[in-house]
Amino acid sequence: MKVKLKNLGMQALLATAFFAGSATSQAGTFVPLTSGLNGSLTTANGGIITGATNLNADKLYLDTLSATYLSGFDPTNLSGEVVATSLNYRAFKSGAQDILGTLTLLDWRVTRDVTLAQPNQFDYFDFVYRDSADNKLVFGTRALNQLDNNEEVNFLFRYGFSGFETASAWTFSTDNDLRQYQAARTDSLSTSATLPFDADAVRQRSDISLSEGNPWSGLFLVKTDATDYILGDKAIGFGQAGEEGQAVVRGYIGGYIPAAIPTAPVPIPGAFALIATGLGFLSLSARRGNKA
Repeated sequence: MKVKLKNLGMQALLATAFFAGSATSQAGTFVPLTSGLNGSLTTANGGIITGATNLNADKLYLDTLSATYLSGFDPTNLSGEVVATSLNYRAFKSGAQDILGTLTLLDWRVTRDVTLAQPNQFDYFDFVYRDSADNKLVFGTRALNQLDNNEEVNFLFRYGFSGFETASAWTFSTDNDLRQYQAARTDSLSTSATLPFDADAVRQRSDISLSEGNPWSGLFLVKTDATDYILGDKAIGFGQAGEEGQAVVRGYIGGYIPAAIPTAPVPIPGAFALIATGLGFLSLSARRGNKA
């Protein structure tokens, strides 16, 4: 799997021109990820979402219209280290108006020199955004392969989504980013057409290899209905499937995971009665004290 989209500006231009003349395209939005059927995920039952090399047909692709960047971390960074503080996008959905949104950066961190089969193989950028289109949280991942040694990441994972809905998308951070091939709620390293459902995990497939000319992933995004986020020990996962005879390995790093904002417990009716009785007693005591 060595195909990648080289020219961000040209691809975006082509995609915009295509969608301007086509109201029936399926390409380009946050695609909901489901549990498939009876715990099995396939493309047929909608549990596995597959993208495309042609942006006009890639249902996972978000068209970035403009962005602002942290100083020193823009697309001209020769190391591929890009941190977008805001990202204006257009999404496309069949039979509906184009969706315009802005991803606003809430938090970011980077974990460097992460071991795959060899040490110091990857740097991982971890982001949390808020989407203006629906006010939902969006977790972002970007992987940078640093060594020309035939080692690659075939799968990126995000964890902590049990009890939450998820949707997947991706966009370019630089002209040389590699697209997201596939998305599913699984923790499997298998390349099979049928995968087991895992409520905690989102898997985003790619082929991030310096040796193959694809050293940097795009910005891989997971939108969720979680209302908050925290730091967790297992937030981002990565795996090499051994497609070209490499060792089959995987690992995890800490980072941002979804969470729910705790809500105050609602008192039961009996508790209200006790509170009212207590307040009445205090009021009576106060009056008696004043009369004394």
